[in-house]
Formats: sequence, structure tokens, C-alpha cells
Amino acid sequence: MKYDLLHTEIYQTPCPGCQAISFPITNENLSNYFYGIKMNCPKCDTKLDWWSLLLRHFDWEFPSYTYAIAGGFTTSLRIYMKAGEIFTLNLEEIGIPIDSKILQVSYTPNGNGLFPVELHGNTPARHHIPNIINLYGRPFGEPSEESAIAVQINWAKKISDNQIWENIVNAVESFTVKDYNSCIIPSNVSVESTLYNIMTKYFSPFSAKDRVEDFLNNGATYSHQLNILLPLIAHTYGFPKMPENIRGNLNKLRGYRNSLAHKGKTDKQIDKKTVSELICSAAFGLSYLNLLQEKIS
Repeated sequence: MKYDLLHTEIYQTPCPGCQAISFPITNENLSNYFYGIKMNCPKCDTKLDWWSLLLRHFDWEFPSYTYAIAGGFTTSLRIYMKAGEIFTLNLEEIGIPIDSKILQVSYTPNGNGLFPVELHGNTPARHHIPNIINLYGRPFGEPSEESAIAVQINWAKKISDNQIWENIVNAVESFTVKDYNSCIIPSNVSVESTLYNIMTKYFSPFSAKDRVEDFLNNGATYSHQLNILLPLIAHTYGFPKMPENIRGNLNKLRGYRNSLAHKGKTDKQIDKKTVSELICSAAFGLSYLNLLQEKIS
């Protein structure tokens, strides 16, 4: 396997003013957003609003930017193939952990000679990208002894036994294939489960486990937890309230989730703009809750 590994990164968000400087999607920057700390581009002085910055990623429909919101990595490399031969691309050999979730792979010929075609068995798995990919060099254009192919792989690290992580990644993955209804339930679950875990830990010193669970499941359900208990707990620990636009979108997300779970459909078709705001709110909500948990701990 002959290749040049170029880089592995989580795509940063570019300045909307000058485009010359990009900013990493980190807990520190998100924490500054929640605390209302103003940020400006050091080059053009454009005010940076993290909500607007990351929401743009859904408009671009460029997978490396969209997956970055869920912590997705992009590995770029250049492989060298010969027409009529098979090239085996082993993702573990280029540094992608074997238990990672492979989200998307693209191949772009750099010149003439061939076009890479993925090979598969008699029954291809349509919704699973394996860690070992066999590519056939189909002759194309002017013959060349060897052809360079730019390969870009979007993937996400596996976090052991973390269904919450898998849900937010699944939501973004569904968005990239324009399956908007399938974005709703995993987006909601990622936030609702995280909030439930925080509430369970917070109230556990004050009552027996079964009483706490009964309180959260049958009394103070998700809506009460999000809109009443969460602001109270955040205030107790000197943590800022969740921004109103994000909390409002999470309430809207809960409504869509209930419609899909109980009726199998929503009252009106979910469009791209709506689902973009809902997934982005889920990602922000998840970050907010993780930062709050760190504060509590």
C-alpha cells in the first residue's frame, strides 16, 4: 500500500469576516459562549458568535464541517494506484482506530489514468463502511503508469459504552443523507439522557435511588428537568443559564420526538433549516450539560 498521509484533524470554524483565521470547536470556546464572554477575530475584529458560527456548518453540507460539530475527525491522504490492479486501503494502518465509526469516504483522482471503484462481495452492506477497503483501478482517460488519488475519510472515535455519543453522531450522519426525520429521536435522546444522569446524581444524596428514579420518571419529567430544575441547579453552582434560543429549540425537539414516537410522523414535514437548528441545539445542549457536570464535580 503506497500512500502519503497528509493530516488528521477536526475541522475548525472559519472567521465569517476575513476567512483567514479558523477557530477550534473546544469546550473552552463553548464555555466562553455560555458565560457571555465576547470573542473577536484578532485579524479583522469581527465579533464571533458561536451559535451562528456552528449553525453555518449545516448550510455548507460539507461532511467534514458537519461532523466536526459531533467531534468527527477528517483524515486526508494521497494513495497511488495502477490501472487494472486492486489497491487495499487499511484504515487502521493509517492511524484510524479499529473500533472507530467510519462516517464517509471520498476519492478524487489527481490526473488521468484511472478512476477508483470500491469492490464488495455478493451482498454489499449498504450502511456500513469497513476498516479495510478494496479499490479497483478502472482505466479512465489517458493511460498513466501510476495515478494519485486524494482520499478523505470522516470518522469518529468510539467512546466505550457511550450510547449518548453514538446518538448525536447518528443524528449528524442522518442529516448528511437528508434523512431529516431520523435526526430527531437520536438528537433528543442525547440531551435527555445526559440531563437525566445529571439529575440522578444531583438528587441521589437526598433520597433512595428508587425514589429519585420515580421522581424523575413520573413527577419531574424531561420538560420539568429542562425548564425548571436545570436553571435551578445551574444557579446553585454559579453556572450560567442555558441560552434561551437553545432551550427553546430543545423544547421544540422534544415535541417532534413525541410526535414521531407516538404517531409515527410529525404534524408538518421537517425541513433542512429546522432540523439544522435542532441538531445544532442538541450539540450545544450536550456541551452545556457536560460543562455543568464538570462544574458540579
